[in-house]
Amino acid sequence: MDAFVDRNTDIAALQERYDTDEPSLITVWGRRRVGKTELVEHSIRDRDDVVYYQATETTKQVQLDDFVAEAARTFSGIERIRREWEDVLGYLFEQDALIVLDEFPFLIEADESLPSVVQRLWDHDVDGTSTTLVLVGSSISMMKEKVMSGGSPLHGRFDMRLQLTELPFDAAAEFFPDYDPEEMVLAWSVFGGTPHYLQAVDDDRPLQRNIREAVLSKRGFLHDEPEYVLRTELEEPNRYFSILKTIAAGNKTSNEIAQAAGIDSDQISHYLKNLRDLEIVRREVPVTQNPAQSRRGQYVLQDALFRFWFRFVYGQGEKYDRAGTDAYEDLIEPHLADAVSSKFEELCQTAVPHLYEEYTFDRIGRWWYQEQEVDVIGLTAGDTVVAGECKFTSQPMGYDVLSDLETDVEDIRWTPQGGADVDHEFCLFTRSGFSRSLIEAAAERDDLRLFSIEDIVAAF
Repeated sequence: MDAFVDRNTDIAALQERYDTDEPSLITVWGRRRVGKTELVEHSIRDRDDVVYYQATETTKQVQLDDFVAEAARTFSGIERIRREWEDVLGYLFEQDALIVLDEFPFLIEADESLPSVVQRLWDHDVDGTSTTLVLVGSSISMMKEKVMSGGSPLHGRFDMRLQLTELPFDAAAEFFPDYDPEEMVLAWSVFGGTPHYLQAVDDDRPLQRNIREAVLSKRGFLHDEPEYVLRTELEEPNRYFSILKTIAAGNKTSNEIAQAAGIDSDQISHYLKNLRDLEIVRREVPVTQNPAQSRRGQYVLQDALFRFWFRFVYGQGEKYDRAGTDAYEDLIEPHLADAVSSKFEELCQTAVPHLYEEYTFDRIGRWWYQEQEVDVIGLTAGDTVVAGECKFTSQPMGYDVLSDLETDVEDIRWTPQGGADVDHEFCLFTRSGFSRSLIEAAAERDDLRLFSIEDIVAAF
């Protein structure tokens, strides 16, 4: 599978910076496995002015020796330069080199002064050059603290800050083009949009076999992935395991999560913030409210693989050992539809602008108040609200879903910008078809649309 699905815009932006006559300082950062190294390597392909160095966890002197050895393949004169970062980087800047320091956090761990060294060079030694320095990092916490934050010596000096995130559904689905629409949605709901995770999906095999071999098996290459990420990125990882387990179990508010995880309520915000920074957890508020002001925030597991892993794998190894070859059929398959339903809702929200092209949308998301909840609310730039419900069950959707939706939207407080009365459009999304009464209603009404899982996938 092409590792550069949906990354052409990023590659073009990098290459445009490389080709300027001015010096460029660039940072490329994001979660592990999201494809940063592959992206940068692709962007520098066929250039003859590049020094690419991937750091490892070792001493400063070993790193310098390895860096000089790599740089000498293109700029042999560097071997005569004193082995200090300020000297070797300064020499390469004079050569108008394109320098990539991959896993930059490893270099900082070995020499905490390195960001200050780069800052001094950038402030005083790059004028008149066309050098480019690209700093790549997977440790989000260190990249934010040591490279991009207001307290970093490099703050305010970057010409480009490129954050790589997960692939959207349509790009992720290109990893398994031979699956039918339902299998595509299920695969995306389990493996998410991280390219490294998606490479576990072989669409010549049934999805359950891919899940069993890549995630459930102790030999699977994703079996310990969430644990590895958390232990690499965070202190007190066991606390984060508890928090994520409680969120996967359905606890959403900070108080519910704190109580279920056994953590003081005045400390939970610190842990949740770190998980949000890692893009493992997302805070949501009702779509009609301001996220900075709303007190009705709910936390959900943003990363699909983490959501699946904490619901079905974490702490349950003995259960799967006892179940043997029937583990998937007995322990996962009966609950899989419920487990992926929230990702299906997310997919339907994303599909709305494609399905309602006649509208411009300001915001799309969920709405809830006390016991009421609407899966899809699209607030348009006009006076229309698109309201929808999603069902990923094995039974056809009944008319009662529409009746409840029509009742719930009456309690949504939203005023169009022009102050006009609100006009409602209704949409229903399902995995397993619709009752005859719903099909007849949609044929008679011009404010109701029904979408199958095939319609949703086709919209992208």
